[in-house]
Amino acid sequence: MEITPHIHAIETPLGPAPGRFVNVYLVYGNGITVIDTGFNGSEKLIYEDIRSSGRELSEIELIILTHSHPDHIGAAKAIRDLTGCRVAAHPLDAPAIENISHMLLKSPAPGVPPMVGGPVPVGRLLQDKDTISLGKGLTVEVLHTPGHSPGSISLLLREEMALFTGDTVQVPGRAPIYTDPVALVRSIRRLEKIQGLMHYLPSHDLPGGEVAYWRFEDCINYIRRVHAAVRKAASEYPETPDPQALAGWVLAELGLPPAAALPFIARTIHADLTADRLEEVLEEE
Repeated sequence: MEITPHIHAIETPLGPAPGRFVNVYLVYGNGITVIDTGFNGSEKLIYEDIRSSGRELSEIELIILTHSHPDHIGAAKAIRDLTGCRVAAHPLDAPAIENISHMLLKSPAPGVPPMVGGPVPVGRLLQDKDTISLGKGLTVEVLHTPGHSPGSISLLLREEMALFTGDTVQVPGRAPIYTDPVALVRSIRRLEKIQGLMHYLPSHDLPGGEVAYWRFEDCINYIRRVHAAVRKAASEYPETPDPQALAGWVLAELGLPPAAALPFIARTIHADLTADRLEEVLEEE
């Protein structure tokens, strides 16, 4: 899908279940920049978009990974092996990109390819406020937006006021996944302060325009709901609550299927239970 003449969005499948996807974005400058790559195998959809745009695969110069989760890095190895392009990520998530968990390199089911094609070297470490020139007058600014993961980043293409948010903006109705809710709230508040956004480009939601500002507030409210659900579930346990044991309770309270991303939910619950000053930060403007 063409967002602007320079930006294309590609909806790649997120597992076999219908309706679940992760967006990959291509920025067509002098070369081609790939923002996230989807699961292993998604490179086919990326190549199809490039060819249909009249460009060459050899023009891929850079992959920017917003964080190290498998649905964002899975096809990076295939693309880098083919083109020799550089891979860029934040230093806090780079080690997980360069040293892939063995579980991610195994087939999750017979006949199903591994989620991640393999490790890739991170040739450029991206820090907050770094800028990347893409040619044709396009410049990407790096925004360190931790919370979903320690090294999560968002990217602002100022010339088109397009914001690529990765998984920083949590979507109500999806399993909440974050490692630090306080950092996440502060990251969202930072994004809220960017004025004049024209294009909101998330990973697990539909791209839009000024809807960005509503999505930011939806995310803050969802973190409030998760926090209330965690505290309610924890109150049922007289002893120190076990995040794994609380996962089913929290999912039910949020109206989510009981098996939805249970390991990730347990991590989110642990982060909520151990967060310092979360309620205070949620009320900050």
